[in-house]
Amino acid sequence: MHIDRRLAGAIAGIVTAAGIAIPAAALTSGSTPSPTPAARKSVSSSQLTTLAKSAGMAESRLTDGLIAAKRAGGNNAAGIAAFAASTGVPRATAERIVYAVFGARSNNSLAGPVAVSALANRLGVPVAAAQRALDRLDALSHETGSIDPKSTAFAGIAKDAGVRPAQLAAALDTVKRSLPAK
Repeated sequence: MHIDRRLAGAIAGIVTAAGIAIPAAALTSGSTPSPTPAARKSVSSSQLTTLAKSAGMAESRLTDGLIAAKRAGGNNAAGIAAFAASTGVPRATAERIVYAVFGARSNNSLAGPVAVSALANRLGVPVAAAQRALDRLDALSHETGSIDPKSTAFAGIAKDAGVRPAQLAAALDTVKRSLPAK
């Protein structure tokens, strides 16, 4: 795939503004870009091509999906859902691609599978409800810099999970203490 250099520069600017580490050179044919210093995980042109082909889509659609995922939080449920909605691929495909680009969640992170399972068990809710709650709490933490169990947002997350805010706060505290130190 060949893209006009001006268009590649414009796309690279959009991608950079969205915080996705896809160097401008990755958008031109035949180049092998080096990772950018600010990149959490760089994606080369050949990796973009491979990912796009594996999902049966054009690289431009893949890039649009990655931008949508990044804006929604990257490698969390919202990011995966945004990628799937933007590209029209099944959730499993979206998850595979988002994790390949942004990295998979650590098993020991607060939004990782160990914490999700522990929270679900502690609250007596389905794993999907615990995952949504942790993803929303993670987003809230990024927006506000902290999580206030007395806030309306926290109360809304608890309500959506089917528990009281005090239950969610206590369970969250227990789960945090049970995770290994980073």
